[in-house]
Amino acid sequence: MLTCAGTLLAGAPVNAAGPATASGLPARLAADTTPPTPPTNLRSTRTTCQSVTLAWSASRDDVGVAFYDIYHDGQLVTAVSGTTLTATLTAVQGSTWGWYVNARDAAGNVSQASATLTITPPFCQRDTQRPTTPTDLTARVNGTDVTLTWSAARDNIAVTGYTILRDGTAVGSIAGTATRPPSTSFTDTGLAVNTDFRYTVVARDAQGNSSAASAAVTAHTGPACTSAVCGTTVVTTERDLPWGLVQLPDGSVLYGRRDLFDIVAMNPDGTGKHSIGTVPNTAGTNGEGGVLGLAVSPDFAVDRWLYIYHTTTTDNRIVRIRYDTMLRTETEQVLVTGIPRNKYHNGGRLRFGPDGMLYAAAGDGQSPDRAQDVNDLGGKVLRLNPDGTVPPDNPFGNYVWSYGHRNPQGLAFDSQGRLFEQEFGNNVLDETNIIVRGGNYGWPACEGTVGDCANPNFTAPIHTYPVAEGSCSGIAIVQDVLYTACLRGNRMYRAVIRGNTLTDVQQYFVGTYFRLRTVEPTLDGNLWLTTSTGGDKDSTPNNSNERILKVTLGG
Repeated sequence: MLTCAGTLLAGAPVNAAGPATASGLPARLAADTTPPTPPTNLRSTRTTCQSVTLAWSASRDDVGVAFYDIYHDGQLVTAVSGTTLTATLTAVQGSTWGWYVNARDAAGNVSQASATLTITPPFCQRDTQRPTTPTDLTARVNGTDVTLTWSAARDNIAVTGYTILRDGTAVGSIAGTATRPPSTSFTDTGLAVNTDFRYTVVARDAQGNSSAASAAVTAHTGPACTSAVCGTTVVTTERDLPWGLVQLPDGSVLYGRRDLFDIVAMNPDGTGKHSIGTVPNTAGTNGEGGVLGLAVSPDFAVDRWLYIYHTTTTDNRIVRIRYDTMLRTETEQVLVTGIPRNKYHNGGRLRFGPDGMLYAAAGDGQSPDRAQDVNDLGGKVLRLNPDGTVPPDNPFGNYVWSYGHRNPQGLAFDSQGRLFEQEFGNNVLDETNIIVRGGNYGWPACEGTVGDCANPNFTAPIHTYPVAEGSCSGIAIVQDVLYTACLRGNRMYRAVIRGNTLTDVQQYFVGTYFRLRTVEPTLDGNLWLTTSTGGDKDSTPNNSNERILKVTLGG
């Protein structure tokens, strides 16, 4: 059973027909391993300002379709029975969502997604009234940081955001909703020293009406950076989506272009940028599949192995290919196959640990029951030897290192050798976890701290973020400080690792660079940061406008 928001209720069966496992969650029936065909002819039969009614044509299955799971943009909304071919869903006026449907049989096999149907419900009432002008704008300077605060604007319906302008150019955007007012503070970081900056703030409503600019305030920065973040530099721009990124021992940078299926090399200053080759057998998912995570062999200077996580037409897999000025595709070795793929929830991050093993974040392939099956690669953190064999000390005799994950996309190790993992929630809470051998992290019964989370077999997250302020992907650890790149949240979090907790959590670049996908350490102790602002919900090459930035850290 599901709530209308898509959160699994405590005790609700994910797979109603399967026998219960020791954890109380149903197991898939071994006799049926064939997924249904994707639903077809998805359409809207009625759209109002607050709802959308969807209809679709039936899938086919060798035994029978038991359920249809209805999603928008990777978030599970509800499920209906296999004999139902229509559903009315709550929608948000003026918000563009990409709807799609997966079929699921009684054994828990999940189809690939239907085609996406993009719908923008009309507004319930036409609004041409501008918000009032924000007032009482003040600026507080700390070294090269400027923190702005102001009094909230008013609107006849609701103020849903603010745009912050520095010297007339937008440098930040704070979002809210009709029921959750946006914040009235913003910190501008990494500015030039001993410089005057002039700030104004503009209020927005949901229908695009903007207020007049606030009265300006001028801030003069100090003589030196005294903050945690001291500046950003745009190293290069990119028309496709940069996803995985690594820096080689010689300082050069490699990054994958997700939808072009190739890998690019460049100098650390962005010069000399060129494609080094296409990853064989890669396919998109009309969602978030393609060329994903990258990792460099610990012995790269000798063996030249580049590790790649990518999507094919049938699965996600991990391969390694030698790189010697070009990608030597004739040396490709396929290490792991059978990681479930779907439109979303492909995971994809790779990270070598201090033990010399390769760790991989694998999504549940939009089949939540996979996450609790330790014999399935979906919804897991995987661990393998560099040659692709299974380490003898893995807990289940296979690649599975931890389980109960939804869509993990961030992996990083701290100075103690502990593995931190970042995981997308459905529509409530994202998770930051410390991964332990054989640990069960609760999905789908538990999302963050919501749901059936009291199970003593579940390992709780060390920190959570509301999905609306998170939807975080990559993480990096520099000097035991965790940096987290967030998509929907349009920000980067910084948090100090102290024991088994995260403390002094701060937010940077809120709305400055919009959706952030990947953060990686630089060789000199700073950060690489990539954007994912357009085209990241389809597989169309070169339909983005992205940046790769270098972030200079302070003391």
